[in-house]
Amino acid sequence: MSERAGESAIDRIREHVRAQVARTSLRKVAKRAGVKVGATKKFIDGSVPYERNLRLWKRYFARELREGMAGGPDDAVPVADAAAVLDLLLWALPEEERPDARREAVDLFRDLYLRRGRTPPGWIHGMPDHVDDAPSPRFSTDDEDDDEDEDDDE
Repeated sequence: MSERAGESAIDRIREHVRAQVARTSLRKVAKRAGVKVGATKKFIDGSVPYERNLRLWKRYFARELREGMAGGPDDAVPVADAAAVLDLLLWALPEEERPDARREAVDLFRDLYLRRGRTPPGWIHGMPDHVDDAPSPRFSTDDEDDDEDEDDDE
């Protein structure tokens, strides 16, 4: 019976790793856990990891639990939508200040959930990768539309 409890714990870790890989990438999860990419792929595909890797997966999962990243975040709000809302809320700030302000806002929301013992929603976990790539919204009049096309060359 103790084997079964161990198996369910491994399955829980495996499901969390699968979810994180789906949310980010195989390489990012492997790096964060300290496990090789190939071993990570085999683990999420269902193989039993070597003892050393199992220790690393357990350590990784414990860290994820502490940081509030394990436990099934709510994915009701897509990252892109959350980024757009943050951009709207931060629109009054100068454009050069917005990336730092976005990061600070995401950190504040993450801390808010963690202090209340809740798992931060999925958009918070996905936001750090999205923040740097998120274009700031530009609210223009019809007269300004021609000027925006010149900025698309980047």
